[in-house]
Amino acid sequence: MTDLTAGDIGERGLIRRLRDNFPSLSLIGDDSSILPALQCPVVTTDSYFEGSHFYRWWAPAEVLGRRLLEATLSDIAAMGARPRWIFTAVTLPSDLEIDWIERFYKGLMERKDCVIAGGETIRGSNFGITLTAVGEGGNSETLLRRSTLRPGDSLWLSGPIGRALDAPAILEEAGGLEGENLNPRYGKISADKLEQVRAFILPRAELELAVELRRKGVLCGIDISDGLFSEAWHLSCESRIDIVLDMDESIFYNSVKDRPLEAASSGEDFVLLFSAPEQSEFTSEGCKKVGYAKEGTGKVSILMNGRPVNVETTGYDHLEV
Repeated sequence: MTDLTAGDIGERGLIRRLRDNFPSLSLIGDDSSILPALQCPVVTTDSYFEGSHFYRWWAPAEVLGRRLLEATLSDIAAMGARPRWIFTAVTLPSDLEIDWIERFYKGLMERKDCVIAGGETIRGSNFGITLTAVGEGGNSETLLRRSTLRPGDSLWLSGPIGRALDAPAILEEAGGLEGENLNPRYGKISADKLEQVRAFILPRAELELAVELRRKGVLCGIDISDGLFSEAWHLSCESRIDIVLDMDESIFYNSVKDRPLEAASSGEDFVLLFSAPEQSEFTSEGCKKVGYAKEGTGKVSILMNGRPVNVETTGYDHLEV
C-alpha cells in the first residue's frame, strides 16, 4: 500500500507506472494506436462516473474495474461479436491514490481476449471513465440485430434479472463488499440479497453464449442494460413487430420476486434478450422463454402469470429527471 496520489506523480508518471506494471499496455506509446485489420469492426462506448453510476466503497478497486469492463463488453455480446480492443478516457482527481488506480486497471485488464490499446487521462473533481470497446463481427449478415425480430418468434432470456433493484441500498446496508469472496464489510444481509448484489457487482458479458446463438442461426438480440421492458420495446420498435412478454417469478432473483414489475424495469442485468423461431429450444443453455412476437406496429404487452398488467415505467432513462 502506498500513499502516493495521482497528483504526486502526474500524468507521465502514472502512464510510466502503468506500463511498467502491465506490459500489455505497450500499444499506448504513440499519438494513435495502430491496429490490425478486423473483419467487420463493431464499436461501442460507455461512460461511468462516480456518484452517478457507482461508488468506490462498493467493492475492491479491481472488482469495480472488472464490472465496468464487462458492462461495456455486454454491448459487444449483444451483437454476437468478439471483443478485441479497449480504449480508456479517464478523469482522475489529483488526490486519488495510485494504489487504487493500479488495482482498478488490473480489473480492467482481467480478460485475455481484449487489450487496452490507448486512451486519454485528464484531471477532474470526480473519478470517471469512458470505455470504448472494439469488437470483430465477422460476417455482417449474421450479426445479432434489433431489427430482425419476426412474427411467431419466441423471446428468450439468458439469465435471471432484477439484480439492480435497490442494489445501492443493499450495498450501503452491507457497508460494501470486500475480499475475494465479496462478503459484506459489516452488518448482515440475507443470502438472497447477497446473491443479488454479488451479481450486480460482478456481471459477465454473455460473449460466448452470443457467439453460440449466432452459430445456431439466431438473428435478433439485445442486452438488458436499461430493463427488460425497455429492451423489449427497442426490439419491437426497430422491427415494427408487437411483443407479448409472458413472465413468471422464475426469471427473477429470489430477493426481488415479490416486486417483479420493478425488477423488470431496474436494468443493469447485462443478460441477453433474444428471439428465435417458435420451435427453437435453449433451456439447456440456461435460458428461459419470456414471450413471443406477433404482427403489429411496434407495441409491447405484458403478462404476469398469464394475466395482463400495466406498468408505469418501461425502464431506466439516462436523461429523465
